[in-house]
Amino acid sequence: MHPKAARVGLLAVFLTTAIAAIAQNQPKGINLKIRYEDPIRNQHYPELLYWFTTPETLSPQRYTQDIQHISRDTAFDFPFLTAREGVDFLNNPAAHTAVAGIVKTAHQNGLRIGMTLLGGGAGGAKSANADDEQTAIADGEGTLDAEGSGAVQAAVVMRGLKATQTELLRAYVFRATGSGEYDPATLTDVTDKVKSTSPQPGTLAVQLELGPRYAGYTAFVLATNWYPVMDMYSGTFKSWLRNTIDQYRDVPLDGTSLDEFGYVRIPMNLTALWRGHLAGRAFGERFRLATGMDLTRTLFDTRYAPAGHPEVRIRAIDRYWDFLRAGPLDEERDFFNYSRQVFGTKTLAGIHNTFHNHLTNDEAWATGIDWWTIPRQYGMSDEDLSLPLRMGLLVAHPGNIMYDQFYGRDIHRFAVKAMNDARFDARLHYHGYNDTGRWGVNLSTAPFLAAINPVERKIRLLNRFDPAAPRLPLLVVFGMPALLNWYPDQSARNGYDLNGSLHIEEKVQAIWDAGYRCAVVPSDLIDNGSLKLDQKNRPVLNGHTFQAVIYLYPQYARRSTLAFLDEYTRRGGALMLEGSATRDFLGSPVDQIFAEIASHARVKQFSVDQIGALDVEKSPLSDVGGELEDGSVILTDLNSLESGQPKSFSVAVNGHQFSGAYVGVFALKTAADGRILKLACGGCATLSRDGREILRLDHATDVVLNRNAAGAYEAVLLGEPASNGLKLLP
Repeated sequence: MHPKAARVGLLAVFLTTAIAAIAQNQPKGINLKIRYEDPIRNQHYPELLYWFTTPETLSPQRYTQDIQHISRDTAFDFPFLTAREGVDFLNNPAAHTAVAGIVKTAHQNGLRIGMTLLGGGAGGAKSANADDEQTAIADGEGTLDAEGSGAVQAAVVMRGLKATQTELLRAYVFRATGSGEYDPATLTDVTDKVKSTSPQPGTLAVQLELGPRYAGYTAFVLATNWYPVMDMYSGTFKSWLRNTIDQYRDVPLDGTSLDEFGYVRIPMNLTALWRGHLAGRAFGERFRLATGMDLTRTLFDTRYAPAGHPEVRIRAIDRYWDFLRAGPLDEERDFFNYSRQVFGTKTLAGIHNTFHNHLTNDEAWATGIDWWTIPRQYGMSDEDLSLPLRMGLLVAHPGNIMYDQFYGRDIHRFAVKAMNDARFDARLHYHGYNDTGRWGVNLSTAPFLAAINPVERKIRLLNRFDPAAPRLPLLVVFGMPALLNWYPDQSARNGYDLNGSLHIEEKVQAIWDAGYRCAVVPSDLIDNGSLKLDQKNRPVLNGHTFQAVIYLYPQYARRSTLAFLDEYTRRGGALMLEGSATRDFLGSPVDQIFAEIASHARVKQFSVDQIGALDVEKSPLSDVGGELEDGSVILTDLNSLESGQPKSFSVAVNGHQFSGAYVGVFALKTAADGRILKLACGGCATLSRDGREILRLDHATDVVLNRNAAGAYEAVLLGEPASNGLKLLP
């Protein structure tokens, strides 16, 4: 057995740990047991690593070598496999055999193994026939001449996919009465009266020769583009998704994941405005069953409204987006539940479904921006999503921490980010162990490990501390319908057909930068019942309680959201309100309802300078640490770790002033009388309370200290058995 394998197995307890001995010379009445570990082992939270499974990795000699290296030489204990360089996990006996060997060898060496079974657009599922295919609907329009003649082109471009077929879906003509409006008495379906050709995949050219009767009319065409990828609303998709899990049901995986799962991708960098819609035969049928609306007519209604009836267009846009977003979310839930059915309830769900990590780009079309509602034990994101948004992911999921999958070429940036994020219970999911340079630095190399292992071993102390969730007194809720529906403000319509005028991300970052700790969530969480008001009229989400709410952009909100805001403000809740609401999700007027809400709002326009009026204070720890919901604190400092010079501190915890010095990390929870309940400290030598020393070590070292329910203390010290002493003073 490999040396580190012994440390993490059952035998490890006896080989590297001095088992719970009563420390000598403790003051009377203080019961302290000390244990020694070198290194201090991880507990409570996985140390995640992305591991590329390449053709080379499939070799037993290579994966055994890699596993032993990860186990012995790194601070990671939970690699997630992801296929690279042509490796396909599905319907591949050789890959299956290798994965089974990897899992077995990893378990022998004290590691857990997760596996990314599917990722990307529709999970890469190939369609078997046209009924199962994903489509994209392009639209185009033009004005007919005096003879009722004209040509219209409808084109759409997808990222990395070419249409296998392009055909006319529908052609309408009507007399326009204004921008985006028409006279409903003139609307005519002329699909069978036009000629169409497809000069190239994804482009349809339509020729109309309708006669003088239609002179000056607007011609509007919809074109269907078919792609060889499965429509996730297809009845065969769920079976296919479950089959991917079934192929590995004989392998005791510790985690399964969908990575950036969602629809086929639209272009990330636009060369033309995106004005398409995702659809499909199954998509359309399920849309009809869910809404009672015809999808084709709904797509037309997203572009034009009958004169005097803007609610038709509002409702069409909102209903389409609502349905589109449900697709990836439903499949994420099924994958989560079926994974646990097959591999057990402790199976770790991964990974993130943030794609391009912003609210107003192609992300909405890829994943539906369902970040907060996909089933995960921990909130997960990637590529350095901003902390306010990540705090929203944290409080929306069960765990008290969250993970940000991170990669890059600057090794030091990993260390800076890991240490800064740890103040707010955020961890890195490192990407990727054997990266050859496409994404960033190779995490298996000595220079990287020399920089990161010390950081992660200090953060491991915080894992042992098992922190409460961050204290986030301010909840920022943004209106998802307002983000997805720019109508009728044409100037707000961005290249991705979203409302690009709101600047939600910039606003919440300004709040955070000003020192106000906040969590950001969408209005979805009000509408699905996750965000509620308690008996004291406090917003509560997943057990987390907030002092005040900033609501950004209520336009087109559902009635459930408006009812929440109305009740909250009527009962005296502290609300800052940005934007107005004239109509609800279905386009019905809500002027009177909104006027009542606005009249009770404490602040009626977004302003960082006015947040104090909500009775929310800035964090007193500024840029040195974070406060937790149970009154404990976390401090971190990278310089002390890199320089070897302890960082002096003085911090208030539960009404008492504590001082000392630490290396890397410090976390403390106390009782009202100042007694230590939990402590994690890197390079700890002494700790004082209100100017009086209460803890002392013979030699400075890493320490984790806990007081149990019976009042006795248990300490874990970094070092060899009995190499150091710790004394607690009354």
